[in-house]
Amino acid sequence: MADAAAGGGGGGGGSQVMLYVRIGLRVLAMLCAIIVMGVSDDLLKDTFLGRDYCVLGADVSSNDYNDYDTGDENACNYGIGVGALTLICVIALIVLEILIVLRGLGGAAMMKLFCVADLVLSGLLALLWLVGFIYILDKWDDSGPKEKHIPFLGFKLDDKADAVGAAVAFSLFGAIIWVVLAVMAGIRLKQTM
Repeated sequence: MADAAAGGGGGGGGSQVMLYVRIGLRVLAMLCAIIVMGVSDDLLKDTFLGRDYCVLGADVSSNDYNDYDTGDENACNYGIGVGALTLICVIALIVLEILIVLRGLGGAAMMKLFCVADLVLSGLLALLWLVGFIYILDKWDDSGPKEKHIPFLGFKLDDKADAVGAAVAFSLFGAIIWVVLAVMAGIRLKQTM
């Protein structure tokens, strides 16, 4: 009964639906991670004087490139790191969910252990995505006037604003998805106890 309530293959149609909802949400989280990684790596970084340059947190108050602060590269790298961690965790959780929950491998003890691991990973990833959302949003706000032209780089800051906005939005979407997955994991753990 606990296996069926937890979304196992032996349950009715409702448990199968919840299994597919969890897998679907994890795939959406993976898409958010891919978008944030791509935006952070390709669109937020430019080559500036022979080194990486991150738009986030850059002080654009001066048009003199010698006075120009190159921003916070950690803000760009944070999105890449959390995105890579998310991809690894999502693939592992989906494989384990199929093996343990759908195929019924390992029995009730393995199911409880998987539910605890799912809850811990989902909670941790929700926290990391929320921190990433706040961090990227804060660094974007520190970037100065959005309409400022940066002549020596050849683009206006609003050309990059769409990319930064995508990173902020999908970081928020990722955090929301992982909070929902953590709540679902908590409910499922309670049902298996």
